[in-house]
Amino acid sequence: MLIIGERERFGSHLGLERIRLVCAALGDPQRDLRFIHVAGTSGKGSVCAFLASVLQRSGLKVGLFSSPHLVHYAERFQINGEPIDAATLEAVVAQAEEACRQVEEGHPEYGRVTEFELATAAGFLFFRQAQADLVVLETGLGGRLDATNVVDPVLTVITTVHLDHQDRLGETVEAIAYEKGGIIKPGVPVISGVKLPAAEQVLKGLAADRGAPYLSTQDVPWLPGGWDLNGGRVNYPGLGEVRIGLLGEHQLDNAATALLALMELRKLGYNLPAAAIYEGMREAQWPGRLEIVRRDPLLILDGAHNQEGLAALARSLQQLQEYCGAGPFTIVFGMLSGKSLDLVDLLLPVAGRFVFTAAKGGRLPAMDPEILREHARSRGAEAIAQSDAAQALAEAQGSGPVCVCGSLYLVGEIKRYLHSQSGITA
Repeated sequence: MLIIGERERFGSHLGLERIRLVCAALGDPQRDLRFIHVAGTSGKGSVCAFLASVLQRSGLKVGLFSSPHLVHYAERFQINGEPIDAATLEAVVAQAEEACRQVEEGHPEYGRVTEFELATAAGFLFFRQAQADLVVLETGLGGRLDATNVVDPVLTVITTVHLDHQDRLGETVEAIAYEKGGIIKPGVPVISGVKLPAAEQVLKGLAADRGAPYLSTQDVPWLPGGWDLNGGRVNYPGLGEVRIGLLGEHQLDNAATALLALMELRKLGYNLPAAAIYEGMREAQWPGRLEIVRRDPLLILDGAHNQEGLAALARSLQQLQEYCGAGPFTIVFGMLSGKSLDLVDLLLPVAGRFVFTAAKGGRLPAMDPEILREHARSRGAEAIAQSDAAQALAEAQGSGPVCVCGSLYLVGEIKRYLHSQSGITA
């Protein structure tokens, strides 16, 4: 029985002391591994998926650590695209849990070890045990104080910086950039897909202070080639046209960030054949991100949950309406309590109507669907509320294309429901 969910999401003491002590109790497994460390407000999961896909096809044994999961906790720990098996997951979690208890008993001044710290330590154990050649390591929240920030990576990637999690990371773009940039290490190259000048200024300053080469996609003459329901295309120097499997205009930016990282890995001595890059980028998968579950009638799942992500989703849905003939979308929407109701407004231009709901399985409380419904109606939108997510999906279907979004917890719950239905996969 997994005990990982019994721990709190956030600790009473901010800092890396706990995770460092836990790792030390386990023999510092992270020191036996090589990492690509990836942070960002949005896009970090997609960039991780691109990188892992190409590295695997280059003949490397590749670990992937990501969060949150959509359906099964094992999704967070993968080797060459395969999630950790149940027995191994139980074993590494139990070993990490014992180390956590030792630290808590020996250092009560640091408070309880968090769920994510336990998961991070278990991941390090798993990847060392699997003898991974390279681990693509996604931060959980922020960067500077994130539990993953105890590694010495070969490459650092920061995808984007925008406002999100202001309660934890700061109220301004500059403050959030400082937190994300906390993963920059002395002398380790930094790959940036960041566009906001205020954020980039902070990151460049941190990189300069630490003697870390700073490489930005804005300094590379790559060109977006558009996208459709079959994928997207970018034209990248030295590679020509590169096709990608992930959908949406924003994925073209993510692809450019991944390609810049791959080019830098080549300079660092990694053998990444062009054929592996083309195939890996084309075959990369990242469930729950503009994921088309069904084409007729169209059903899309997208975990967008912040301003940047929902704005990108709205643009993608608008492009589907313009170029693919999709009609107004019925939006099945649920989000976490404490988020701004104004996030709903980003979807008004593409929504025929809303069905608001709440995920039941999340660690954090969901916003009351009735509150969301009243907000949408105050904006002149057609909206209903349905407390059960599966019933909300049923209410939405039969009236044109449907998009489920607002929370990865909600997308995960809908995926589990679709898995349970005969003849439907997600």
